[in-house]
Amino acid sequence: MSKQSYGIFQGMRYSDFLFLWVLFANLLLVAYLGVGDHQKALKIAYSQTNGEQIIAWFDGFNQKLQENEPVAQNSCVPAQEGVASPEGTKPNTWKDCIGSLFAADGPFHEYTNLLMPEDAPYANKCDKHELGTSGAFIFEKMTMNPVGPPAVGPMEPHEKLVSGMNIRLSVCDTGYYLVKIGEFKL
Repeated sequence: MSKQSYGIFQGMRYSDFLFLWVLFANLLLVAYLGVGDHQKALKIAYSQTNGEQIIAWFDGFNQKLQENEPVAQNSCVPAQEGVASPEGTKPNTWKDCIGSLFAADGPFHEYTNLLMPEDAPYANKCDKHELGTSGAFIFEKMTMNPVGPPAVGPMEPHEKLVSGMNIRLSVCDTGYYLVKIGEFKL
């Protein structure tokens, strides 16, 4: 070998090594963040699948009510609109219904908040100031508007369940935006 042949690193300056080190560190960081974001996206997609099963359950529940068949979740039976409830009974509320659905003996007891496992699987609204709402199911009441899109608001815990009530189900993603899953009617 002649004196003028150099190895790959022999002609490099300190700044060249620093540049390569920063480049490599950035590539590792991008790969790490990409894998993390991909895992979170998979969890949101799995939550959407669970949400579709919730909607299917409510559709079956509504069909049983229309056919006067017995139902397991009596706390979700809506009051008939315009019909007075029998003396001594109170109408079911959303808090009782949703609590029974996700309780230990409810049909969705296995569903969890996949992004924040220590938090509840459902929330009143998707709020970036409440970190536990990320990954939670969000149920919203829809009020039909004859001249435009429906008005949408959160299902409050004290909300009385009334037949014909339209509800939208969404999941709160990592950026605290709603990912709409579907709608169902009580």
